Amino acid sequence: MRIVLAALLLGGIAAAHAAAPATSLERPFAAGGRITMDLSAGEYDITGSPDGRIRLDWEVEDSDRLEDVDNRLTVAGSEARLDTDGPSGHFRVRIQVPAQSNLHVRLTAGELRIKGIEGDKDVELHAGELDIDVVRPEDYGHVDAGVWAGEIHASAFSITKEGLFRSFDWSGKGKYRLHAHLKAGEMRLHGSAK
Repeated sequence: MRIVLAALLLGGIAAAHAAAPATSLERPFAAGGRITMDLSAGEYDITGSPDGRIRLDWEVEDSDRLEDVDNRLTVAGSEARLDTDGPSGHFRVRIQVPAQSNLHVRLTAGELRIKGIEGDKDVELHAGELDIDVVRPEDYGHVDAGVWAGEIHASAFSITKEGLFRSFDWSGKGKYRLHAHLKAGEMRLHGSAK
């Protein structure tokens, strides 16, 4: 009888563990491709990686809300699409992409940090904080950035602006393009390369 109860108990634990909601997602993806991201409200860190893959790891403050997360990632050749949908409040996502990637990112609201990625960047955020590491400013041929209400601190391009309807255009000799737009909040554009 004890053996049967122990087996039932272990089987129940294994079944419960197998049914736990996912907290990560990964697909192979070659460097140099284009990644389109449609992100729900939350806190996001997008970083460059030497690996040929896209990987998401997420967490929510209330673990019971993990089942409310619906993240999708599809890859077709040199194009990838990532859609996130998480519960409002304390939805945190870490996204790793190949360090050489072109990004097209739309975020409804929250915090977005992009670091260590070389390539074109087209980023728009309704409200919150946007922090982009451009790596090397000299790698860009055209930069346009703006906020409807808030602040732009673009140390990479020696520009600071505050207030309503603030924007700037910058031209260089590089091959990449940067478009960054924020309706309300604070934007930081800085370089990290030595």
